[in-house]
Amino acid sequence: MQPTMPRPPSDKTFQVAFKIPDEWVEMADELAKKMSSPGMTVTRTDVLRTALWEGLTKMRDAKGGRK
Repeated sequence: MQPTMPRPPSDKTFQVAFKIPDEWVEMADELAKKMSSPGMTVTRTDVLRTALWEGLTKMRDAKGGRK
């Protein structure tokens, strides 16, 4: 079994659910394949979690929030 990307501890997370377009799922799958390497599996969830974090951080910073 290959290791996966590090994930946040489960006691520090909150589960959310929402629908996204098929196109986004396909894009996330493509990125997961490109980001994976021998010995390191990247999943669709890893990609979407990273995209959400990067997008939220960028939006916060653009609005003059803390960096």
